[in-house]
Amino acid sequence: MSKFYLLILTVFMSSIIEAQNFKFGKVSIEELEETEHPLNKEVDAVVLYRSQKTSYEFSDKLGFTVVTQVHERIKIYNKNGFDWATKEISYYKNNQDRESISNLKGYTYNLIDGKVKEDKLRKNGIFEEETSFFKLKTKFTMPSITEGCVIEYSYELRSPFITSIDYSPLQYTIPINKLEVEFKIPEYFGFKYHFNPRSPLMFSVKTEKDLKSHTFTKQVRSTGSGWHVVQTTARTTKLEYSENLYSIYTQDVPALNKEEFVDYINNYAAFIMWELIYTKFPNSLYENYAGTWEEVAKNIYKDAGLEKELNSTGFFEKDIDDLLSGVGGNSAKAETIYNFVRNKVKWNNYLGFISEHGVKKAYKEERGNIGDINLILTSMLNYAGITAEPVLVSTVDNGIPLFPTRTGYNYLIVAAHLNGEIVLLDGSDPNLGFGEIPYRARNWQGRLIRKDGSSDWVNLMPRYKAQNLGTVNFKFNEDLSLAGKSVKVYSGLEAKSFRDNFSPLNIEEYIKILEKDKGNIVISDLKKQNEELIGEEIKEAFSFELKNAVDRINEKIYFQPLLFTALKENPFKSSKREHPIFFNFPKIESNTINILIPNGYEVEFLPEPKILNFKDGALIYKYLPSQNGNFLRIESQFDMTQTVFTPQDYQNLKEFYSMMLEKQSETIVLKKI
Repeated sequence: MSKFYLLILTVFMSSIIEAQNFKFGKVSIEELEETEHPLNKEVDAVVLYRSQKTSYEFSDKLGFTVVTQVHERIKIYNKNGFDWATKEISYYKNNQDRESISNLKGYTYNLIDGKVKEDKLRKNGIFEEETSFFKLKTKFTMPSITEGCVIEYSYELRSPFITSIDYSPLQYTIPINKLEVEFKIPEYFGFKYHFNPRSPLMFSVKTEKDLKSHTFTKQVRSTGSGWHVVQTTARTTKLEYSENLYSIYTQDVPALNKEEFVDYINNYAAFIMWELIYTKFPNSLYENYAGTWEEVAKNIYKDAGLEKELNSTGFFEKDIDDLLSGVGGNSAKAETIYNFVRNKVKWNNYLGFISEHGVKKAYKEERGNIGDINLILTSMLNYAGITAEPVLVSTVDNGIPLFPTRTGYNYLIVAAHLNGEIVLLDGSDPNLGFGEIPYRARNWQGRLIRKDGSSDWVNLMPRYKAQNLGTVNFKFNEDLSLAGKSVKVYSGLEAKSFRDNFSPLNIEEYIKILEKDKGNIVISDLKKQNEELIGEEIKEAFSFELKNAVDRINEKIYFQPLLFTALKENPFKSSKREHPIFFNFPKIESNTINILIPNGYEVEFLPEPKILNFKDGALIYKYLPSQNGNFLRIESQFDMTQTVFTPQDYQNLKEFYSMMLEKQSETIVLKKI
């Protein structure tokens, strides 16, 4: 019955949408009065209308220009939807040309005393910035945002890069009531469209053809005989060609479901992307653009300047000779060079696999983009006799390319060959140890490029396990409060995570974080070792006194032995799962709890040992209690080998965590002798 009513509501909504006026500025009172979305009452905002129209504009002076017009109208229901009032538009440039934003306008509409009040987006609310040497951003926040308001903006993006059409989003994390997307492409460009294979949404694309013509006049100068009279005549030329039209018109696009433990949520949103297969211009040969990843990597190596930058060594040779004086063995040399580059050349927060102004300048100024830093590192390793090669990477938020293309990459790391293995390096992060790469670069696989231009795939996921190892010793005070000491050791990416999150804090700030969610606890005598020795394991120790962690009933003591090291809740609460589950890196989390039984008591109940095994060792949990005289020991170890799981694994994964939580919540009972 509920499905029947949902169908009726959907039909009713469709008729309302059809009747709405989406001409810019024609916001209705009904749109402003709406307090919740009819089909999804949980959402904080909705796109009432989204239009994107891309076409090729021709002029006799510039030739073709790609023009994209965007118009969006968004309803904001509550404060949680205020983020939708801020918009960022990314676009591109190179050494010769750049894209541009024009005709940007926006209004916020509020209903005040039954009348529609408009507030215009002002120029002082629009900001432009350069996010990398090749990427620009225009950002604006709409004015007068309130619960229930409607915002509307439109702009035009003009691009001289005629062999590239940017991807178009077809889904957001809020619903889209009405969506109109159009592409008009001249016959000279053979494009193929792709939908996101990670999205289950299907869209119907309507295809048509149209004839276009442009008439333009050129002034031609000619010189006569005799007195050399110069004549100017007008010559009219007519350009005719066919245009391929692709359009998507749809309604009620559902919101992309946001879930925890996802690599990057927009990787699962519906979109349409364009791959250039060929060009065939008048009086020109057919030019093929479809290629392989091998060809893309080779072109980047040869044409984008990687080969040239890697062969530039003179500016650092003396520094490396001095640095490696007395250092023996390739592993020691590689780590010495890595630490030197990481500390010397600071990242300017720009991505990219190409050096911006040349590696020599970046080295001299001690500052550069990702390409600068890691090309310098690659070159230095090779100079020291260690085979090293650049690896092209697409960052997590850049997604996984659907087809071979240079724009599929936006990052570069280093592959060093040591002891018969490939060791991946990235000199851009001050908290990365040798052999580690940051989360942003751990995106499935990268493309390793050799000196001869050949290439191959390399796995970017960590092959070793980070460790978070803890020991807690405690005893019972007479008032049944607990007094003890905790020791932790963090290594690998666990140590990097610790440094990222806690190194900037002073002792008092960090103690507050430690005490949070641990019950009625007081922490003292905090000591940390090796926090500033990047790549070394971090040791942390503190004393504590914990109250209200024990229940005494009828001369029996009840307590959960793992104390504050136990899971607080199951991180997987939803009844279903749409997207793959991603954990950050393989790891071992271990806690050993040593307990001194108070005088006059003995153990009445000790939980049974248990071992949980998920997917043939992908996840293993061990709970091993034991007693030796007046001492109890609980060994709790979580071992994660696999970090990615499918939605089909979700229910069993959720159950695994439930069983782990249940086991960690079991109580030890002591009785009076």
